[in-house]
Amino acid sequence: MLPLDESARRNVRRLALGGDAPLLRDEVVFIRSHLGRLEAARRPPQLPRRLRTLLLLVDGRASVGDLRRGLSRYRSMDEGFDMLCKMGLIEPLPAPLES
Repeated sequence: MLPLDESARRNVRRLALGGDAPLLRDEVVFIRSHLGRLEAARRPPQLPRRLRTLLLLVDGRASVGDLRRGLSRYRSMDEGFDMLCKMGLIEPLPAPLES
């Protein structure tokens, strides 16, 4: 099987997941869903290594900006978070209600 070039990858992603990944704001904080906590504890892991790494880094405290700075060499972080969201493994931390 031939490796896919970048435009082919985008087309595969668009068809498989329903569009390009949104650009995430730096202040967004993710938490693991119930399914995400189960997947993080699963042995042997079912997720690809890159997605599992992102899943394990989601702790409800570190923002997307913090993770970008800490993992500056990680390519396609927004796509990874988008994929984990669509799989139901993570979700954005709800904003606090203002009184």
